[in-house]
Amino acid sequence: MRMLEVECLRKSFGGLTAVADADFYVNEGEIVGLIGPNGAGKTTIFNLVSGTMRPTSGVIRFKGEDITHMKPHQICRRSMARTFQSVNLFPQMSVLENILIGALESWFQI
Repeated sequence: MRMLEVECLRKSFGGLTAVADADFYVNEGEIVGLIGPNGAGKTTIFNLVSGTMRPTSGVIRFKGEDITHMKPHQICRRSMARTFQSVNLFPQMSVLENILIGALESWFQI
């Protein structure tokens, strides 16, 4: 089963096209990496898939449902979320405590 499908995804900022007609899919149980040089559009794709940004065009489906125009909290409630690269969110807490904070957020759907 395809868990995530992206078709003809495009994001433009004025005259700059950050993502140009990206197509990919991720099957259930698959681990996929997105690689490319700085400025290639990797972060923009994550922002589009997570609902943080709206695409200029294209379709994003999660578990067969069109999530293209959903807000991040709506996508998160469907069990997909993104994380940010942050080495230490709460420096006074242990690694386990930092992870548990994220688990609690999911549990209470904050």
